[in-house]
Amino acid sequence: MQKKRIFKTPKAGKILKYGTIYLSKWIRRKPLIFNLNLNVTNLCNQNCPMCNAVIVGQGSGTTVRFEQVRQYLEILKPHRIASLTISGGEPSLVKDMPEIFDYVADKFPFGVNCNSNLYAQESVIRRFAEAALRNNIRIGTSFDGFGETADNLRGAKDVAVRVEKNIAMLTEMRREMNSSSTLNMHTVISDSNIEQVPDILALSQKFGWTQTLAPVNNFFYQDSSDPRAPRLHYSEKLEEVIRLASTMPHIAISKSFLHGIPQYVKGGQDKYCPYLTGIFKVFKIFLDPNGDVSLCSRTPLGNITKHSLEKIFSGEKYERDIAAYRRCPGCWMACFVEVLLATPKWYQRMIVNVKS
Repeated sequence: MQKKRIFKTPKAGKILKYGTIYLSKWIRRKPLIFNLNLNVTNLCNQNCPMCNAVIVGQGSGTTVRFEQVRQYLEILKPHRIASLTISGGEPSLVKDMPEIFDYVADKFPFGVNCNSNLYAQESVIRRFAEAALRNNIRIGTSFDGFGETADNLRGAKDVAVRVEKNIAMLTEMRREMNSSSTLNMHTVISDSNIEQVPDILALSQKFGWTQTLAPVNNFFYQDSSDPRAPRLHYSEKLEEVIRLASTMPHIAISKSFLHGIPQYVKGGQDKYCPYLTGIFKVFKIFLDPNGDVSLCSRTPLGNITKHSLEKIFSGEKYERDIAAYRRCPGCWMACFVEVLLATPKWYQRMIVNVKS
């Protein structure tokens, strides 16, 4: 076993350092990227109707190899990206994940997070989790309900039972390994599961995991005609769930984001988009297994093995993509919105409700 890497929370000096780096990039009109979302595979063992990733289904698709990850990060090294999110598809299905975890663990000063549905068989999850826990990498999993509700929302069978079993296993593994990894459960609230959300919150608290919440978001680039796609309507039950969550110490999203959920569902929330506003005009990029770069819509804008990010973010494909975001009514996703809610109020007043 390799020596465990200890990742320390960024200190004020490191935050100031990266703030200075990004301010300099903004002044020089260079791509400003705080977070890299690395999609390590297009394979998935679930078929969630609300998923906004490009998933081609079990048994097909592309998967990144360790050597490709090393190549991509070397190309992106000059951009001084602060944090890494690993997603897919389903990362636990990727053969090279232990090597990838070992390689990326100390290369992002604001940390590495990996999202997994924890639905695979125990041996697969154990191998995946051991490498992540060894490197103190944050592991996030989706838990959207129990019984038939979970199966419908995740497009698979016996979801809650299998995932809860693996959650218990990871909890014990973290204890045995003395790992500093944060373990987080994420729940997408919809009409389908809203009655179960209190029990989900109790489950994450029972296992000592942090918990995040978000409303179901139906993006402008998704097929809204899919009858399986969940919806969320405003109700007193939604307000009750938000009030309950706001009292629980393991909730790991800001109060401003949490309390903004009902307003968003009612259609009255301000629009925040990091791709349109202020110094956050790039902020977060998605990188597919083949090296294609995209923003929120996952529309490929260019390939980093062929073109620089400067060229990709000044091309016609980029401009067409941005034009679509100007027409977008807005979302309420923590990875896009929460960072803007953390900015000063005077700045927020400058950037909300951006129109073309």
